[in-house]
Amino acid sequence: MPSTRRAIAILISLAILLPVAAAPVDALTLQRTWTAKVGTSGSNGTIKIRAYTNKTGLITYSLKGLRKSATYTVSIRNGSCSKLGTVAVRLPTILTSTTGTVSRSTSLVSGQMSWIWLAARKSSFVVRIVSGTSIRCAGFTFPHATRVAVSGIGINLPVIRGTSGYPPCRVGLYLPAVAQPREPGITFIYAHARTGMFLPLLTSWRNNRGASLIGRTVIVWTSDSYANYYRIFKVRVTSNVMAGVTSLTSSRLWLQTSTGPNTTYPKLVVEASRYKTVKSTYAAAHPTPHPLSC
Repeated sequence: MPSTRRAIAILISLAILLPVAAAPVDALTLQRTWTAKVGTSGSNGTIKIRAYTNKTGLITYSLKGLRKSATYTVSIRNGSCSKLGTVAVRLPTILTSTTGTVSRSTSLVSGQMSWIWLAARKSSFVVRIVSGTSIRCAGFTFPHATRVAVSGIGINLPVIRGTSGYPPCRVGLYLPAVAQPREPGITFIYAHARTGMFLPLLTSWRNNRGASLIGRTVIVWTSDSYANYYRIFKVRVTSNVMAGVTSLTSSRLWLQTSTGPNTTYPKLVVEASRYKTVKSTYAAAHPTPHPLSC
């Protein structure tokens, strides 16, 4: 129904706008790393931004092949290199060596990081460095969920970035506003309670209040080709599915699905804790998603 779709779209939109405000733990507790490969296939090196749970950050430049002994302005921008958006934040200039290289790290204060996080929550954001006619631009990426499987109950889905619209079928979706596997916090993956998706979670809840799920293994693959293993320890229903989603700093996973055909029904949440991470293959971690409007 159109009204139901609009209500769900609003719920997802609000979820995506939740602040990433994990409780401070330590100035060196890494929350997320974004990497931009500068030049064709990274021919000019990389720029990395590290975000910490105390809301500060660090930008690291490892660049080569630039104009020699030149000053470059640095800006973080919304959008893509082919379609630049507004400037999110301007950062201090960098000076290249006599051979056109840069190797340095600069601390980022909480104010700068707040603008970077705002850009990062959108579908894409970039770094742009400029010295006269010498211009380099590169998009940031970060390791994110690409596939989810639950042992013994037939769940094995490609995972894509969540959107503000009605969730598509045939895929799981990760909530981009919160943590990803190996980051401190909760990784939130949701999908419809339909055949080939998260229906087995709902079936288990209806049969025995989820008792058959406790102890099962959930594997979440990430875009950097790692497999993250979680063990289910709790199954619950709630009318406020986002409550507590930013409150933890340990690596947890929430799988969420519906218990009824519209937003008046509570949501089912399966909670799991990560117990190991192993290197995987590119093929295993990158199934081809075929999202379908439903």
